[in-house]
Amino acid sequence: MAAPSDAALAKALGISPQTLGSWRARASIPYALCMDLARTDGISLDWLLLGRGAMVPEPQALMADDALVAILATLQGLDAQDQEHVHRVALDRKLLRQLQREVASLRN
Repeated sequence: MAAPSDAALAKALGISPQTLGSWRARASIPYALCMDLARTDGISLDWLLLGRGAMVPEPQALMADDALVAILATLQGLDAQDQEHVHRVALDRKLLRQLQREVASLRN
């Protein structure tokens, strides 16, 4: 049985509590729904997908969310193997940036 907060969330999303329960059980994120909420309601994708930051971002952060929505839309059109490849490349790029920051801080 869904918790009262799950029932309220399901109602707000326009889905059944069973659908929400299924998503939770499969650890499945409905990216299309998240993108729609971000686009239509201005809800932060960081908040929706990662549980970080404010639900509604500061106005200057909206451009970053728009870019994230575009990236997610592009990823959704790829097959699973290509999505995994893009994810690995992004993680490598993130690690490289972190290492560059660390090296720069050591030089100062």
